[in-house]
Order: sequence, then C-alpha cells, then structure tokens
Amino acid sequence: MIQLKKRLGQHFLHDKNIINKILKHVKPEKNQHFLEIGPGNGILSKPLYNKIKSLILIEKDKKLIPILDQVFYNQKNINIYNKDILKYNFENISKKIRIIGNLPYNISTEILFKILNISEKIIDVHFMLQKEVVDRIIAKPNSKIYGRLSVMCQVYFNIEKLFEISPNVFYPKPKVQSAYIKMIPYQTRFHNNKHEKMFYDIVKTTFESRRKMIKSTLKDKMDLKILEKLNINPNQRPEKISVDDFLNISKAL
Repeated sequence: MIQLKKRLGQHFLHDKNIINKILKHVKPEKNQHFLEIGPGNGILSKPLYNKIKSLILIEKDKKLIPILDQVFYNQKNINIYNKDILKYNFENISKKIRIIGNLPYNISTEILFKILNISEKIIDVHFMLQKEVVDRIIAKPNSKIYGRLSVMCQVYFNIEKLFEISPNVFYPKPKVQSAYIKMIPYQTRFHNNKHEKMFYDIVKTTFESRRKMIKSTLKDKMDLKILEKLNINPNQRPEKISVDDFLNISKAL
C-alpha cells in the first residue's frame, strides 16, 4: 500500500465510475497533448494516455515515480517528472496543451494563479478541487465569497462547474466535498501588458482591504472622478465590483 504524505494533501481516486465520468467530460482526442498535475498512482493517467497523442505527468512525491514508471513502462510520448508544479517551467512546452489534475487542497490557489500566467499556452483546464474553492472561483459580485481569486480566474477563463464529488471516492476519505471544474481561456481581455499589470495591481490592492470603500484604497492611485465617469460608485467595497468594472478602472489608469 502507498504511504500517503499528509503535508502534500494527498487523496487518491479509487472509483472507476468517477474516472469514466471525468473522461466523458474531458473528451480527449488522439491528436491532443495533455499535462496532468499530481497523477498519484496513475489511475486517471493510464486510460487518458490511451486516448491521446502525448502526456506529461508532474508528480511531487518521489515515492510515486517508480509506480508511474511501471504503469507506463516502455511507452512512447510520455514524460514523467518528479517535480513541484509550482516550480515547473511551462516555457519548455512548445505545443498548446490541455491540463487536468486532482489538486492538493493546501496549494490549489497557488497552482491556479500559476496557470493564469500561461493561459495563452492552454486549450482548456479540468481540475478537481475542494468544493469551497470552486465556489469561490465562480462567485459573482455581491457575494461574501467573491474575491481576488474569483476576479483573477474569471478575467482569464470562461469557467463552468461540471459536477460535485463525494468524499467516498477517495482514499483516504477527505473531510470536504470536491467538485470538478472546466476552464477555457479567453483570447485576451487586456489591451496591452501595461493594462494587465495595472489590473493585477488594482485587484490586489482593493481586496487586501476588502472592508474599505474603493475610494479609500484607490485614492493614492487615481483621480476618483474617473470612477464617476465609469459609472462606478466610489463608496462600494471591492466585492461589489464586477470583473468588467475592474477592467475598465485599470484601462482608464
């Protein structure tokens, strides 16, 4: 039996019905290139590999690498890396890829922010995440859970929650519900790099003080008359500001 590492947040799928459901939603094709984050023992990797052109596996736990090597012994067009995904250099990838993964709960937000930075290399993303994280990602303005993660994910991706997953399909059984999510990158919503950097800055600044009105957090960055010209109430808090409004604010600056 595989000895799991609690610090890595490992929970392995063992339900073949869920594997089949995931593959049905992903719809892999023979000419496509995939990257899987945290393949574990390869329970999803193997049936996926049989349907596609090439596969990259990024697994942090070195004890799982011999298992994956055995699963894919003598197979072509597969690369297995014992590496932390947060340190993986996506610049090495020259082809457009599809990304899948059962993300560790403890670093899922960090992984999502890393993925944002390479959206131009991605066809789509299918992630299994803690349901609470998924709810934050897809949250809309005027919600208590709408925040920086919501805004940043939604500005880069069209996002769809596909289905929820019971703790019973994992070993060990997690204490939380999971959900499966699909993310398709937009071509671009920024006019240039300066606009993009300003957007990051404005979103980060306002949500770091999310209890304050935006006229307080943005007063050192802009003439507040700009907000009035954009029909944005300066007395609102950031959780009431839409993604489009953040785009317009950062464009004006």
